[in-house]
Amino acid sequence: MNVIKAVFDYTLKENLRRRIWLSAALFGLVLLGGGMAASVLAAEERGRLMLDLGLAANEAIGLLLMVYLSAHLVLSEIDSRSVYLILTRPIRRWQYLLGRFLGALAAVAVGMAALGLAHALLLAAFGWGGGGSYALAWTCSLARVALMGSLSLLLSLALTSEAAAMAFAGFFWIMGHFSAELRFVAEKSGSAPIRAAILFFSRAAPDFARLNYRDAWHAGAPAHGWALWAGLYALGYCAACLALAVQLFELKEF
Repeated sequence: MNVIKAVFDYTLKENLRRRIWLSAALFGLVLLGGGMAASVLAAEERGRLMLDLGLAANEAIGLLLMVYLSAHLVLSEIDSRSVYLILTRPIRRWQYLLGRFLGALAAVAVGMAALGLAHALLLAAFGWGGGGSYALAWTCSLARVALMGSLSLLLSLALTSEAAAMAFAGFFWIMGHFSAELRFVAEKSGSAPIRAAILFFSRAAPDFARLNYRDAWHAGAPAHGWALWAGLYALGYCAACLALAVQLFELKEF
């Protein structure tokens, strides 16, 4: 545990020092301000529009940062050969990989929390307050970012290319928003190979519908136990991606 914490602390500090955070913060504030301005065009739905645009902007920035950091996380140290020095120390590869992933996720969570706080204050200034519902919606956004981060880390080790990993992560991100539709298309397909391929990608991609609390919130209270099953799904998907990433990392010769 101490080894994982040491890698986690190092990764968190390393990522928080990156200049990219300043750009992301400024971009996020611009998006939040744009959402507030756009809400004037829909006065009757101002609260909902400000909520949706703000959460979407926060998630989009967190997603871009997490995909970039995850794809860059290990490959940069492999290319610079600094991983050779790290792994000569008493540290197992799964500990190194887990610490690096959790550190990057924590850095992204800090940025998302800051933007979320700014967003919540804007909503409160306009007389709208979500309380625990807003916190749960933000947590679901962070869970989706974590899913994409674990998948991006797996893709980076499988493809050994940052650009390819980020491109495929974008592909799976799009697929994850249409999981139900893809399964419907697969059922209607008359070709067995095409059906199998569609089902594979629909299962491999994260199912974001399971973590879409924002729409469930607008429609009313979600089903009983929804948050528990959503959390279990997020943890299970991340664990599966990290387990596969560890297996790939173990196969690399250092």
